Amino acid sequence: MGPGIAACLALAGHRVCLFGRTAQSMDRGLDAARGAVDLLRREGLVGSAQAGSSAERLCGTTDPAAAVGTAQFVFESIVEVLTEKQKLFSQLERLAPKAAIFASNTSGLPISRIAEVLENPRRAATTHFWNPAHLMPLVEIVKGERTSDETVARLRSLLDGAGKQTVVVLKDVPGQLGNRLLHALFREAFHIVQEGIASVEDVDLAIKTGPGLRFPAYGLLEHADMIGLDMQLAIDSYLFAELCNLAEAPALLQERVARGDLGARTGRGLYDWSGKDADAVRARRDRFIIDRLKERAMR
Repeated sequence: MGPGIAACLALAGHRVCLFGRTAQSMDRGLDAARGAVDLLRREGLVGSAQAGSSAERLCGTTDPAAAVGTAQFVFESIVEVLTEKQKLFSQLERLAPKAAIFASNTSGLPISRIAEVLENPRRAATTHFWNPAHLMPLVEIVKGERTSDETVARLRSLLDGAGKQTVVVLKDVPGQLGNRLLHALFREAFHIVQEGIASVEDVDLAIKTGPGLRFPAYGLLEHADMIGLDMQLAIDSYLFAELCNLAEAPALLQERVARGDLGARTGRGLYDWSGKDADAVRARRDRFIIDRLKERAMR
């Protein structure tokens, strides 16, 4: 995620220094960031001049002091382990300017806990970029218990200026905003398959050709207003009692993981991947996103 974030900010005119723990990881990060910029150039989403100048604004280092010595913003996207994030934030706070803002790309850990180690937790927030970061517009800015309004405003200004679509999550709750919605859908999808209501393939087909097709232009709560909240209430009054309300991971998911069927990387998960190409699926996803971004740019 780090290289994608770096590419977005460099394209927006900011000097970005990627920090890697080793020279090899730093080089991989720089290559990935430059590759993201080049993809956007090839697809006509950024101009050649913009792409060329952004490459000059990208640098890398294995020296944390050099990475954050003059930074206005510090973005972290390391492993999802609370103690590791706390350790890094604590180290970087001692090296960064007093006015620098610290942002974590965590998709689930509370920024309030990550920022406990900071002398000034008011300048820390979550900025959850959606994957792939250089393509997906959404960034969730999550306020921690002590995050200042100024920190949120500065992050939103920076990211909106980089062409991102920002939303502010006002409470530091597990799952933030997007993942709470997504995992509620996951829970019901697993339940539907587990109960024999529909197949894995038909669940995905229903999402892709039903609600998923209209969501980019027609929000969920917009839909509720459009059909009328009285109609929404009538449906919810009988349907909510029938929906899955498990407080733990579904048995179907637990069983697959217990026997080592983890998905694409092991060859079997919910799908049999012996005849499916994960790279082709990923390419299809990225192609779809790129085409939608082009459509948006033409409006």
